[in-house]
Amino acid sequence: MNPRDRIRLLGAGLAGLGAAPAALAQSQGPVSAKPISSQPWKVVMQISVDLEQAYEGLINIQNVLQLDPRMQFVVVGYGKAIRFLLNGARTPTGAAFSGMIGGLANQGVQFKACQNTMTFLKIPASELVLEATTVPAGVYEIIRLQAEGWHYIKP
Repeated sequence: MNPRDRIRLLGAGLAGLGAAPAALAQSQGPVSAKPISSQPWKVVMQISVDLEQAYEGLINIQNVLQLDPRMQFVVVGYGKAIRFLLNGARTPTGAAFSGMIGGLANQGVQFKACQNTMTFLKIPASELVLEATTVPAGVYEIIRLQAEGWHYIKP
């Protein structure tokens, strides 16, 4: 299977996993799956639309890491959705994004915030959650990672 087919398969699986609310997914217990590859996959996720997209994306990552904890994720936030990376941001269910981000960071997920967006929206770096780092431009970071062989998804 070529890399494009593998990422389409991964994207379809992630889309399906994100359709269920987190509480429902957790109450059903872990889903068994065979690893996709003998090597850890590297996936960059774009979060740029809104807080709902950010929430769905983070749930997708949680679900995938339950299936294959070796997967590597970089989450790049920019545009209106960058607010999920700010201290005090709340999910659509009212939970703190910082809790989800901290848990995922403990599993190796990296969070990157677009400096261009932060400058445009006048957001100081001090408002970012501790787990987030800045990159000069979110879109550029996604392109750079894809050039290094990372697979791209957008929830």
